Amino acid sequence: MYDWNALWHEREAYRTGYDIHHDDVNELAGALQARLIHPAAATGQVAVYEDENRYILAGHDGGLQLLEVMKHGLFDITLRFVSEDEGQGVALPYVEIHVDNLATEEQAVWRAETRVDDEGRIWVGKRTLDENVLPAMPFDDLSFTDNAEFREELARVWHEDLPQLRPLIEAWFHHGGEISAVNEPAHYGDAERVQQMCDRYAEIVRREQAQLSRMFSDDELRLIAGVIAGIHFDSAASCRGVWLAVEARIIEDELDQQHQIDAETLLSKMKGLSYAQEVALIEALSPLN
Repeated sequence: MYDWNALWHEREAYRTGYDIHHDDVNELAGALQARLIHPAAATGQVAVYEDENRYILAGHDGGLQLLEVMKHGLFDITLRFVSEDEGQGVALPYVEIHVDNLATEEQAVWRAETRVDDEGRIWVGKRTLDENVLPAMPFDDLSFTDNAEFREELARVWHEDLPQLRPLIEAWFHHGGEISAVNEPAHYGDAERVQQMCDRYAEIVRREQAQLSRMFSDDELRLIAGVIAGIHFDSAASCRGVWLAVEARIIEDELDQQHQIDAETLLSKMKGLSYAQEVALIEALSPLN
């Protein structure tokens, strides 16, 4: 489900020492009153235990250390600008905020129509980008909706990530609903504007890659990298649907067996990626594309 070893190192500051006299981190179920779901396969790796509300990662680092991770804190928030009809019954274009938590098996989506008024202001639902006010969103059914970290991250996505979509939204309306038209060089403007767009693109990719590093294990990433290394992404549209290429190679070459990963789990995660996440995956694993 997660890259447990990456999570272990990422949250190093939150680990605690534990007074259990046992050298084998795979034999702590009784002491922790939790079930072992991911044994440590080798020295230096972590064992993962689970109870109803949390995961407990156990490893040796100058003595036995434990990392407690509450399931409600393992959420992901994905922001999308949707310009093609996906059958959701929302007028194009629209902004979508998708909340997903693999640990608690919960997900929820908020969508709002996007428009530009006569004064050039961008509206997302009943709010403008310039208002800097977070609207009410229907995430009340999530078990972690009142979690402070979730609310803070949701606010950050709205206040920081959403404004970075401004050039994309403006381009869509400027070119009559054709995003591909932004490739016409005559409409880019001066060098400063081009650099600003490049910087925003780089920041979006960086943030998405941070999420992806938590979603995929090292073995899964190596498998994906091997597949896309032989693909030339000659247009922006060709970046969509990378999972199809991965599925084909798994069927033809049994790559899941070679890398010892669960093919169904990998493909399920890849199918759920937004376009921005797929682009970020390609940028990370095949930078020459």
